[in-house]
Amino acid sequence: MQKNLFIGVMSGTSSDGLDIVLCKITPQNFIILNSISKKYSSRVKQDILKLNQSSFNDLESSKAMGYQISKICIPLISQLLDQKQLKSTDIQAIGFHGPTIRHQPNKNFSIQIGNEFTLAEKTNIPVVHDFRNMDIANGGQGAPLIPLFHKYLLNLKGIKKGIFLNLGGFANLTIIDHQSVTGFDTGPGNIFLDLWIKKCLNKNFDQKGVWAKSGKIIPSLLQKMLNDPYFRKKTPKSTGRDYFNEQWLQKFNLKKFNENDVQRTLLELTLCSIQSHLKKLIHLENLFICGGGTFNTFLIEELAQHTQLKIKTTENLSINPQLVEACGFAWLAQQRVSLKRLNYQKITGSRKNHLLGVIVHP
Repeated sequence: MQKNLFIGVMSGTSSDGLDIVLCKITPQNFIILNSISKKYSSRVKQDILKLNQSSFNDLESSKAMGYQISKICIPLISQLLDQKQLKSTDIQAIGFHGPTIRHQPNKNFSIQIGNEFTLAEKTNIPVVHDFRNMDIANGGQGAPLIPLFHKYLLNLKGIKKGIFLNLGGFANLTIIDHQSVTGFDTGPGNIFLDLWIKKCLNKNFDQKGVWAKSGKIIPSLLQKMLNDPYFRKKTPKSTGRDYFNEQWLQKFNLKKFNENDVQRTLLELTLCSIQSHLKKLIHLENLFICGGGTFNTFLIEELAQHTQLKIKTTENLSINPQLVEACGFAWLAQQRVSLKRLNYQKITGSRKNHLLGVIVHP
């Protein structure tokens, strides 16, 4: 076995596909040796999204879909290794985070689907999975989990303070001020933008935010949305499709508005929920953006107009913005096999330091 080689697998809340990274991880360095991203077929994506809502026999469906996700991973992992002339025995572990279909920390659980046993057996590599539930068992939200990886990235560059904004299906902030690290979900990121353009134009996402830019903000609608108690909820807090979903949108009778104006208003909802926190954090100087929303040009331009922070992407930290979370779960796998107890008390609200993740050996 070569030292310090880990694989991270991430399927985010947008349910678009898988990001897989092969990394070398040490206390002094983090190097992406290889990566691959795989879009789900439209059928697989829709089947995953259906599992976010209760339905007949969804327990069996979730197990079948979890097996399918793992089967998609196996040849991709093999491809990553072959391209670098590595064997499975060179890899210490896979950090595997399948699609989240339920996130209910107030009910003491979070569910990510996947078949870690099949993945371990077919790749011949130990798999670390189920990262969130020990945090929840200790009184935490189980999310976000990547802020400590963000701090590690800054430490590698000798940077003491900064903010990370992850713009996935949901948006979350990591706030690093020397040794202090906090993090939380601000609310919807791309989820409503993707959902509305799919419904209206049958497109998977708003390329560069062009459609949103063509519309106008509807102030009355925006205010009604911002009145949702989640936006006033104190941290630590996390959310997901269990809460912000199509049923949530249906409360606002959107059919009576111009479709592109709704898209613009939904983008402003994402911005407002983020900016309400950023305006208190000017002293941290740098804002590093990652996630699929990084490529929504209009969203980033609007964000830049309303903050004095220096906006950068994580490319400035040598990490592709699209791969940060996959890298984060590779790092969390490395922490788990190294028996590192992690401190999420100011991030998730966990009561004590703990090991994250369950290890399955082939």
